[in-house]
Amino acid sequence: MLRFVRRPAGLAALSMFPVAGQAAETADRVAHPVLLSVLIVTGAVVGCGLLVMMLLHLDSASFRRLHRILTDLPLAVAIIRRKDGVLLYANKRCCELIGVRKLGSRYLYPDDISAEMLCDFLRPLPYRHGFQNAPEALQLKPGFTLSLAVTGQPIRFKWQAAWLLYLSQPPQQPASSALLEQEQRIFQQVLNSLSELVYYQDRSGQIIGTNKAFNRFWRGRFSEGVMDDENMAASLHPLHTWTTAPDGASRLLETNKTQLIDDHGEVIGTLSISHDVTDWHDMQESLKQEIEKREITEQALAQRSSLLNTIFEASSDPIGLYNEHGIYVGCNEPFARALGFTQATLLGKSAADVLEPDKWEEFQESDRQVLREGKTVKTDDYVILEDGTPIWYEMVKTPYRDPTDGVPGVLVMARDVTERRMAEQQLADAIMELQEMSFVDSLTKVANRRYFDEQLRKLWHGHIREQKPLTLILCDIDSFKAFNDNYGHQQGDYALREVAKVFRDVIRRETDEVARYGGEEFAFLLPNTNPEGGLVVAEKVHRQLAAQGIVHAYSDVDDKLTVSLGIATVTPLPTQDYGDLVEMADIALYKAKAAGRNCTMVMTDSDR
Repeated sequence: MLRFVRRPAGLAALSMFPVAGQAAETADRVAHPVLLSVLIVTGAVVGCGLLVMMLLHLDSASFRRLHRILTDLPLAVAIIRRKDGVLLYANKRCCELIGVRKLGSRYLYPDDISAEMLCDFLRPLPYRHGFQNAPEALQLKPGFTLSLAVTGQPIRFKWQAAWLLYLSQPPQQPASSALLEQEQRIFQQVLNSLSELVYYQDRSGQIIGTNKAFNRFWRGRFSEGVMDDENMAASLHPLHTWTTAPDGASRLLETNKTQLIDDHGEVIGTLSISHDVTDWHDMQESLKQEIEKREITEQALAQRSSLLNTIFEASSDPIGLYNEHGIYVGCNEPFARALGFTQATLLGKSAADVLEPDKWEEFQESDRQVLREGKTVKTDDYVILEDGTPIWYEMVKTPYRDPTDGVPGVLVMARDVTERRMAEQQLADAIMELQEMSFVDSLTKVANRRYFDEQLRKLWHGHIREQKPLTLILCDIDSFKAFNDNYGHQQGDYALREVAKVFRDVIRRETDEVARYGGEEFAFLLPNTNPEGGLVVAEKVHRQLAAQGIVHAYSDVDDKLTVSLGIATVTPLPTQDYGDLVEMADIALYKAKAAGRNCTMVMTDSDR
């Protein structure tokens, strides 16, 4: 049997103190190593971060210093990533030498060079110790190859393995004797291709070379062709001398002598070139004689000119003269005012600059008849003056020839016919108005019955020749009498006009016609149209008239205005009459009304 013995509280508390002290001591022993480990790890991470930031800063600072050095270096320098040949940097000289472009922070090879090409070039070269003066030929553009000597060193650029490349052009080899001989032969060939007389001398005056033209002209008399230095020095201009050609003709030569200077600025000889200017001299003499003749002629024409000016000024009609090139050489003030100029400002101008382009083209056509065929041409011209006044001119163009130089031209005389043209226009308007009244229905503004009959007759004969189908649609407005009786004739006229607008919108082809056939009946003429085409038009009529929505509360068919359509299609024969087509369309319309209205019926030749 168990028994529980109660201890005094004080004794229990005393007995517990040793146990708590032991636990605390144990916890302290465990916590110190863990805290120490955390501190060590934290310090290591922070230290590594600071080290990385310091290395990045040092790398960035070192590259900035390197960039400043390499940018202005006269030698072409490039930094290329080793693994793929990507261009990481190029200085100014490199950009100029091979055409590198900089786009933002990126460097781009020229179009004919790729990173793969540079990678293939660098792959076999030793990376650890670098290389010197490796030859490379770059094809920068078609037909141009750049030879380079490349020196490379391995570097680390932004933590990547890269090549630091120095690009230079190999020194040019001195020209060989064979090359010099080739250049001399080419030089001599160039001289021989010239028609001028060429010879060159050394400093002592000894002739050391001539071309073929010189040899042919001075054959057997070279001493005559050599100009004395004293004579050349006494004249600041080219020397002109008369001599005799091999064929015995007298020729005038113009000679220019030029010093030959070497690369060090020393005179090594002279080059003399002679031109045959005989034709130029003869032309100058002829020009002098022509000028003298012109002066005499001008004096004789001065009186004629004053008489012509008197005639110009006395005429109230525009008069003008222009030569075959379209340059105005004479006019009076009315002529100049019609073109928007004064007499002083118009003379000397080109008609191409004064007239509108379309009007200039029109005038050129008539000018060609005047100048080439010598015809007199009458034309009409419409001009609006600066004050806005419209004027019609009747112009007469006639050919003339300048007595001083014989140059052909055009004489233009214009007459103001504005009043006559206005009367003609009023008469034409009246005729058009009469024609419109004869062929257009005054209420609906579509063709009337008279025009319909005339068009049907023309189309019928045309379709007999072409053997094409001709379609006629007769249209009747359903219950229109009830519409007039209940809404009144004024509203009925309004409805007819609205229906006619719908019909005009349905018709799209210029050859199609719509006409008021009589009262509330309309007709459509559709050339070269089969029954299927007629049905398409009929369906559009029903659809668009329904969309118009003209209210008709007194209709037996619908609460809106509707129509019945009869379609007839015939390929006419010479034995038939166009009345047959009208009769068939009338039968089809009757069938549509009998079928309940607001529908379409069709008849063809086979239905008769």
